[in-house]
Amino acid sequence: MLIKRITIRNFGKIHNRTFEFSDGINLLYGENESGKTTLHTFIKCMFYGIPRTRGRAAKNDTYRTYEPWENPGDYGGTIWFESEGMSYRLTRNFSRERPFAELLCQNNGALLNPDDGALEEILGNVSEAVYDNTVSIGQMKSVTGQDLVHELQNYMAGYEGSADSTIDIQRASQMLKMTRKGFQVQENRRKKAIDSEQIRILSRITYLEEEEKKLDARMQSIRGKINELDPDGSGTEYIERRIMKTRRKAHYIGLTSALVSCILLILAMFMLRRSFRAAAVICAVIVLAFGFIRRYMLGREADRLAEYCDEWKEHYKKLTWEMLHTERALVERQTAIENLREEYSEGEDALYRISPEAEEVRAINIALSTIESLSVNINTQVGTRLRERTSRILAGITNGKYTEVLMNEELKMAVNTEARVVPLERLSRGTLEQIYFSLRMAAGELFCGGVPFPVILDDVFGTYDEERLKSLLMWLRGEKRQVMISTCSSREAELMLEEKIKFNELLL
Repeated sequence: MLIKRITIRNFGKIHNRTFEFSDGINLLYGENESGKTTLHTFIKCMFYGIPRTRGRAAKNDTYRTYEPWENPGDYGGTIWFESEGMSYRLTRNFSRERPFAELLCQNNGALLNPDDGALEEILGNVSEAVYDNTVSIGQMKSVTGQDLVHELQNYMAGYEGSADSTIDIQRASQMLKMTRKGFQVQENRRKKAIDSEQIRILSRITYLEEEEKKLDARMQSIRGKINELDPDGSGTEYIERRIMKTRRKAHYIGLTSALVSCILLILAMFMLRRSFRAAAVICAVIVLAFGFIRRYMLGREADRLAEYCDEWKEHYKKLTWEMLHTERALVERQTAIENLREEYSEGEDALYRISPEAEEVRAINIALSTIESLSVNINTQVGTRLRERTSRILAGITNGKYTEVLMNEELKMAVNTEARVVPLERLSRGTLEQIYFSLRMAAGELFCGGVPFPVILDDVFGTYDEERLKSLLMWLRGEKRQVMISTCSSREAELMLEEKIKFNELLL
């Protein structure tokens, strides 16, 4: 099988990019987080689709991880490949709203549905599990030392098959199930704690919503009182005009009465008859008294109006303050409710987020499934062939330093050198990774023999020194199959140029 070209329209962080591949070695260079793993995931999803987890548990699955933020309706791309002398074009759109899948045989124009078994047959019935465990290899960043030794032993044992009495598959499954139970207990405790917190948050939200209703009703009541007190919004303007008018009127009446009294008194001084003078004086006194009384009454009325105005202002100020205070309290309750709702939503996300414990459970389930599915059909002969091919590959990439992989009745693995047998526990991390690589390559040849897949190496050589890396690159050249190497280092390119190994370089 040969991948010729890939066009990614929208997948993860890669948008509208086309990559041209050649047979032999293809070197994909890019800095960390540049999209190397995204490209490899795209290849796998194109061939095997994206499993879509239903419900809220789908938040952290592959679909959601690589779903583009912009234009999510256009989620996918096209891959051109050859298999057994035939050329194909595979196009997919993974969008839930506009799903699309098309497989075109370019030799005869036959249009096939990739999801009804046609693609599976073209791929030689190589399952996704076999693909993940053979030709697609990532760096074992979290496995070191003794853990990697156990990983190698388990990997080799998994291919021995149930016909080999030295392998206790049932015991291995039981140990995995016990481990899974421990992680499930932790996961259940985590979910129980989140559920308790969610109940507390809901109770708090209910209480605050009741307070919010009361505050809103109180605001409406205060607003009604303000409208009653000041229906047209003019405030004390009318009353203040009346006060000014009344005081002005009192002033004019007092001034007028005094002026009239003065005039009458002056006239009385010039009157000859005593009776007229007396009458004029009496009239002057009456006018002055009337003016004084009227001025006094108008002054009292103005004072009463001024007092009412002050009381109105005080009442209006009190209502306004109460309105502002209630509004602030309402905003505080609304903000608290919104924060609690966000906290509740985060709790929902955490509840359905795949936790490390759930990841472990899922990994164990995959391991159990792999043990059950692979161990049933693979017999001792396949295990022997696996060790023999692993040994040949290991000898090739170590320049004959290690010539044979061995395993005894207790599943203790070792490697044979020209001088002696060396247990895995005595080997360096770099050699262990060479053995792991050899196992994967050998398993890939056995299970993908009909349709040899391209070898995909995603940042595998981080712990390789230059000699080991040079030997492995030389071995890959000799295999004459398509290889895709992702790296953030220039070492691979420099060594291949130095050894005159032909390769196709792609930049991410």
